[in-house]
Amino acid sequence: MSVQPAATAACPCCGTQTDLVPGPSYTPCTCCGHRWRSPQAATLPGYYQNLVARNDPQAPWFRRKIVDRLQALSSLLEHGGVARVLEVGCAEGDLGAAVKARFALEYEGVELSRDRELAGHKLDRVFPTPAGQIEAAPYQLIASFHVLEHIAQPAQELAAWSRLLAADGRILVEVPNRSGHPLLVDDQNPEHLHQFSTASLTALLARCGFDCQALSTGHYESPVYPDSIRVLAQRRLAADDQRSQLLARFRDGFGGPFVVYGIGGDFLNYIAPLAEALQIQALLDSSPGKWGQCIARHVVRAYDPELDGQLPVLVCSIRFGAQIRQHLLELGIGSERIVGLETLYECGT
Repeated sequence: MSVQPAATAACPCCGTQTDLVPGPSYTPCTCCGHRWRSPQAATLPGYYQNLVARNDPQAPWFRRKIVDRLQALSSLLEHGGVARVLEVGCAEGDLGAAVKARFALEYEGVELSRDRELAGHKLDRVFPTPAGQIEAAPYQLIASFHVLEHIAQPAQELAAWSRLLAADGRILVEVPNRSGHPLLVDDQNPEHLHQFSTASLTALLARCGFDCQALSTGHYESPVYPDSIRVLAQRRLAADDQRSQLLARFRDGFGGPFVVYGIGGDFLNYIAPLAEALQIQALLDSSPGKWGQCIARHVVRAYDPELDGQLPVLVCSIRFGAQIRQHLLELGIGSERIVGLETLYECGT
């Protein structure tokens, strides 16, 4: 009797081909640790639309999670720059109402269940359809707490969020950590199709074009889901956009031509690949052994006050930057003309 080969499928998070486990059991991915199963009857289209009273606002665990999530959102909003927030799975709107009480912004939600009727009185707008069907102006922040584990194709959901996100926007995602409880191997909730690990969630985000900025575990959802993963992520810039933003830092830092001092490893790693697009007038170094070398279409030479005396100087060394700066000051170069490589590459500058 011939043996039928096992059916295989790609892991929803990392894409590794895995032998499917038949029936309602979870299929484990040996690569990223994700576990998933086929949609159950409770998660077929139309299931959520008639559900109501999904939370008990009087329960202490409910207040606990709202306070924790409010704190997480507030830390992202308190510095300004966020005009519009979308919460995917906003339930009855209590979290959004608490955010709106603190910050002047638009807070909209997505909610398929009938709890959207309550949320509609608290938020600026509530969409009764999946995020993939929304046509709206960009959001600076999209938040989603305990939603992705319900969705059969989480990559499609993240693609919808990416489409709705502003260019510099971020997403805040929370899901159960594996089963959501350290003593339970399996999550038997029929609505939950995925058991994420920290590795599988970050793999999923990476495959969908997001870079993870922060990840933490141990976040509380309820007594049976006391351990959740929370990730803050930003859409990854395309290579051309990365380069353009880096070049803009040089334009803003110098405003015109400049010379480079210190032609070593840092120059080759961080300046030479950009050299043709930069207004570099000369490559300078204190080592006679480097004089006369032709690098990036420039011949390395010593500092010449007659040729270089009016130009800003880029100190092209992280490790020896302080020594080079002191040397330049001793040559009579004003401190206002000296710019360290670290000031151009430092995040947030």
